[in-house]
Amino acid sequence: MSVNGAHKSRLAALDLCLQLLEDALASGQVRVDAQLGSRLRLQLGLAGLIPDHRVEGRRTDRVLDDIFELQAQLLGIYEEAEATSV
Repeated sequence: MSVNGAHKSRLAALDLCLQLLEDALASGQVRVDAQLGSRLRLQLGLAGLIPDHRVEGRRTDRVLDDIFELQAQLLGIYEEAEATSV
């Protein structure tokens, strides 16, 4: 898989994580439960972005912020790779 494809795959997994978290917040879920935590870990693992801490029990909005930060970091790396390949 190319760098471009790898980044797109990771960004897609993060987008799904964001959707899961936004849906949880919309339904009033303040904290990440075991089911949501498992789904998030699965997506992060598929993207090669294993979380360094448990997400269960954490505030949903804080985990959402963490995923946005990961996404920003990946976008920065992606933009750097694009700039150097031109």
